[in-house]
Amino acid sequence: MEIRSTRRALLRAAGGVSLGATALATGVAPASAVPSLPETDGALEPGPGTALVQRFCAAWSNLDAAELAAFFTEDATYQNIPLPGVITGRDAIQQALAEQIRILQYTTLNIQKAVSWRNTVIATRIDSYRYTNADHDVDLPIVGAFELTPDFRRFTSWVDYFDLAQSEFGTVV
Repeated sequence: MEIRSTRRALLRAAGGVSLGATALATGVAPASAVPSLPETDGALEPGPGTALVQRFCAAWSNLDAAELAAFFTEDATYQNIPLPGVITGRDAIQQALAEQIRILQYTTLNIQKAVSWRNTVIATRIDSYRYTNADHDVDLPIVGAFELTPDFRRFTSWVDYFDLAQSEFGTVV
């Protein structure tokens, strides 16, 4: 019953049963139902939040947890999926970042693509680093989701998604 109600609500929101039926049957909404986006010749226009994400990623090469924590609001959250738990608060985030940095010789966070919508930035990256006790670099593909304050000056939330096996064993460069 709940599924049907939700499906009906989605159909109504999408413009009625005919649009919903078409979309459900074909997996694609009619072109008239898709909002038009500005033409950018295939390139994504960076939004105002992408600059903060770029500065944050560049700052990682300094391996300074206090510098990185300064990018967050006092009540921000950080989650490193697939690791368990959500870290809440700038001080706790700084401690978590310090623990990560402690085991690194060096790191660079290389943004491959970024897209923003309002105060959210999604960025695909290749994080390259070497553990202090390792003899090879790790190049880890990551997708990061950043929520920013309305003035785009701080992060309120940061979630990274990655493959744990690649982070531990990586690829030999």
